[in-house]
Amino acid sequence: MIITTISFATILILIFWAINSVEKKPSLRPLWMIIGCLMFFTGSLSLIINSVGLSFGALQWVESMGVLGSFMFKLSLIFGGIVVVFLVNHNPDAYDEYFDGNKYDN
Repeated sequence: MIITTISFATILILIFWAINSVEKKPSLRPLWMIIGCLMFFTGSLSLIINSVGLSFGALQWVESMGVLGSFMFKLSLIFGGIVVVFLVNHNPDAYDEYFDGNKYDN
């Protein structure tokens, strides 16, 4: 139970840290893209490998969470990677010019 809580909290903190660090320093965007892609591919690969009855060596400690806990952690890796990639590339200032700009003024 404690390992599960710590691992989910770590993923949430990683997402929060990615968003805040890219806002302050946009040059970190490629690094967070790589980290998000690695999270996605690691979670996907571990689910695929686990579905045929094998275990992924790098995530052997995840199996100690139990069946449901390890499955939820792997899903959170997948969705956490997607969220990191999406939010790191999201630029809310790009929409301001479209809606508030003078594009439709006569």
